[in-house]
Amino acid sequence: MERQDMAPALRRGLGRRGFLQASGGLVIAFSLFAPAAAEAAAAEAAASGSTVPRGILPPPAGKLYAWLAVRPDNSATLFTGKVETGTGVATALAQIAADELDFPVDRLDVVMGTTSETVDQGPSYGSRTIRYAGPQIRHAAAAGRLVLLRLAAKHFSVSVNQLMASNGTITLIGSPGSTVTYGALVAGRRLNYEIGASGTSFGMRVAPDVRTKDPSSYTVVGRSVPRKDIPGKMTGQFTYIQDVRVPGMLHGRVVRPYGVGASLLSVDESGLKEIPGFVQVVRRDNFLGVVAETEWGAIQAAEKLGSTLNPGGPEAGQAKWSAWNGLPVMDRIWETLRQEPGANITAVDHGSVDTAFASAPRMVKATYQTPFQMHGSIGPSCAIADVRSDGATFWSCTQMPHEARRVMAELLGIPVEGIALRWFEGAGAYGRNGFDHVNADAALMSQAVGRPVRVQWMRWDEHGWEPKGPAIVQDLAGALDANGRVTAWRHHMWIPTTGDTHLIAAELIGKPDIVGQTGHGVPAVTYAYTFPNADVACHGEGRVGLLTAWLRSPAQFETTFAMEAFMDELAAAAEQDPLAFRLAHLSDPRAIAVLQAAAETYGWESRPAGAGRNTQAANSRLAKGRGVAWANRDNVRVATILDLTVDRGSGAIKVGRVVVAHDCGLVINPDGLRNQVEGNVIQSLSRTLHEEVTFDTAHVTSRDWVGYPILHFAEIPDSIEVLLVNNRPEYPAYGAGEPSTCPTAAVISNAVFDATGIRLRQTPFRPDRVKAAFS
Repeated sequence: MERQDMAPALRRGLGRRGFLQASGGLVIAFSLFAPAAAEAAAAEAAASGSTVPRGILPPPAGKLYAWLAVRPDNSATLFTGKVETGTGVATALAQIAADELDFPVDRLDVVMGTTSETVDQGPSYGSRTIRYAGPQIRHAAAAGRLVLLRLAAKHFSVSVNQLMASNGTITLIGSPGSTVTYGALVAGRRLNYEIGASGTSFGMRVAPDVRTKDPSSYTVVGRSVPRKDIPGKMTGQFTYIQDVRVPGMLHGRVVRPYGVGASLLSVDESGLKEIPGFVQVVRRDNFLGVVAETEWGAIQAAEKLGSTLNPGGPEAGQAKWSAWNGLPVMDRIWETLRQEPGANITAVDHGSVDTAFASAPRMVKATYQTPFQMHGSIGPSCAIADVRSDGATFWSCTQMPHEARRVMAELLGIPVEGIALRWFEGAGAYGRNGFDHVNADAALMSQAVGRPVRVQWMRWDEHGWEPKGPAIVQDLAGALDANGRVTAWRHHMWIPTTGDTHLIAAELIGKPDIVGQTGHGVPAVTYAYTFPNADVACHGEGRVGLLTAWLRSPAQFETTFAMEAFMDELAAAAEQDPLAFRLAHLSDPRAIAVLQAAAETYGWESRPAGAGRNTQAANSRLAKGRGVAWANRDNVRVATILDLTVDRGSGAIKVGRVVVAHDCGLVINPDGLRNQVEGNVIQSLSRTLHEEVTFDTAHVTSRDWVGYPILHFAEIPDSIEVLLVNNRPEYPAYGAGEPSTCPTAAVISNAVFDATGIRLRQTPFRPDRVKAAFS
C-alpha cells in the first residue's frame, strides 16, 4: 500500500477509526511486517472497523488505547509520540513493548508522531527516546498484558494466576488445548481501559502501579531484531516525507533574499502568468513565495523572481531587496565569538587553579577552533500544509510533532485544537535542521491560497538557510607536577546558542517571538577527571550572525575534541602513554572499563604520546599513528581507538581501523546499536575531515556539495569494531543516538600527532591545512 492511497483519509483529518480503516493502522515507514503481511493486516483492519473515531486531539495518556490497538487477526499497533530519525528506535520500542506484552514483535507495527494518534512524550532529540519513552511504553504494555489476562480470566471463568500469556496467546495452565488469542479477546474493540498517567513529556509516568517484568526474563529485548524499514530504503520503495502527495495539492517555493537580513522592497510579477500552472505570488512583509500547480512551475517562478543561487546580488531577479551585509567577517570569526556579549556559565569550579598555575613546574596552553557546520541532510526539507478557516493539517517530518502543532497554531492564529500533524520520516535529520522551518513556509502559502501546498527546499535553500551547528573557540591550560600528574585544569569556551528555535518565516513576517522548544544551560562537557583544581566555564549563548541550533551531539562533539586532544598534549608533555595517562586521572569505573575494553580489543601497546613517528622511517611518505579518546554524554561512556595514515605529500588522512567500546547500559537491539555507532563514526569522521560552512558578510556561500563536501565512500574506515560494554539486564537503557560521535575529532588529532608530531587544533583537517602544518 502506497502513502498516496492514504491521502484522502489523512486530509480529512480522520480520527483513529478512519485512520486505521484507511491504512490498517500501519505507518508503512515503520511496519515490522513483511510487505505481504502488512497488506493482509491492512485489509483485515479495514474490514473489522476495529476502533471508534476520536477527532484530531491527542489521546489521553492514561487510557490504554492511547498506546495499543489489537486487531482481530492478532496483529497489533504500538502508538508513540516519538519519531524515527534513522537510528532504529521504532524497532527498539517495538521490542520493549513486545517483550512486556508477550507478543510476537513481527506482528507489532508502530505508529509514530502523528499528533491525533499519539501521546505527547516530548521531542525526539538528545538520545532520549529509549531512555525516557522506553519505560513509558514498557509500563503501558505491561498494563495491556494485565488487561488481556483479565479478559481471558473472564473468558475461561478462572483467576488470572491460572493463565499463561505467550506469543499473543493466553493458555489455561494445565490445559494446553484451552487457548485464546489477544485478537479474539479484544474482538475489534478499542482498549478503553484506564491505566493511569501523570506528568508530561520526558517526565511522564505511565501505568505507574503496574509491575513490569524482571529484566532477567526478557526474551525480545537484547535480540538483534532486523529493521523492516531497511529493505524498502535500499530498493527505493520506502516513502519519505518528500514522496507524500495529497489531493488538490499545489507546489510552493520560497524566494530568499541575497542578504540574510535584507528587507523586501518590491516584486515585479510580470511574466509569471506565462509560466504553465502558475497560481500566485505570496508576499507577507519580508516573506516571499510562489505557488504553482506543478513543482517545475514553482521552481521556474522562484527563479524568475530571484533566488540565493543567483550570484548577481540583491538586484538580480524581479524581486528587489535592500542591501545587507550584517554577518561577521569569516576570517575574524574567532575574535567575534570572544567579543559577543552573553551569559557566563560556570560548569566546574573547585580548588584554586591560579594558585596551582603559579607554582607549577610545567604549563601547557592551547586554543582549539571548530567552524560552523551544517546538518547536510541528503533530502532537502519538505512539508505539506492544508490551512483552512477552521483548522490546519500538516504532513511533516519534524522531530517534535506535538511542539510543532503548538507553534503552528501560534503562527497561524488558529486554536491548537484545530491543528493536526501527520508525521512521516525525513531523508536526514541529525538535529534541528530545516524541517520545522519548512512547516512554516508551507503554512503561510497554504493560508494565502486556500489549498494544500507542498514546499520542498532547493539544495541552496537547505545549505544556505538551515540552522547551523555553531562555531566554537576554546582556550585550555593545564599544569603538571614533577611526576607528570595534572595539578590544575582550565577550560573556557565561547559558544553561540545551540538551541535557537526562532522560525525563519515567523521572523520574516514580523513575529520573531514565535519559537519552538529551546534548550538552555551548560553545554554537555566530558569532565570526569580527578584534577585537584579545575575551572570550566562557557561564555556566549547568543546568536552570532548565522542561525544556529542543535546538530548531532550539540557542542559536545566540539568540546570533547578540545578536551581529549588537550589531554593528549598533557600526556606528551609528561612523556607518558596517553591511555595510561587518562587512566591515572580517572576514578569513574565505567569510563575506565570502556577505555580498557577498547585497548584490549585494539591491542594497545604502551608508548609515550607522539612516539609513533619514532617507529617509522623519516623519509616515508605515509606516516602511521594511533590515538585514543573518550566521552561521557548523558551517562553513556564511549571510548574510541583508531589508527590512520597521513600522506606527507598531499596532507590526506586515511583512517584504517576503528575500535569503539560503548556503554549505554542495557542494549535493546545489539545489531541496531552497532549500526548507529558505525553511522556516528562515519558522520563525525566527515565533520572532522571535510565539513565547514563558508560565508561572506551577506550570506552562506557553501550552498552545494562542492562548496560543502562530505565524506566519500573511499574514505570510510577499513573496519569499525563495536564492543558493547556493561550490556546487562540490571542496567537501565540510556540513549545511544549521539555519544559515539563525540570522541572522533580528538582521536584523529591525537593519531595525527602520534604519526607526525604535528598537533591539529582546528577542524576540519583538510589536506591543505594538514600539508601546511608540515611547513
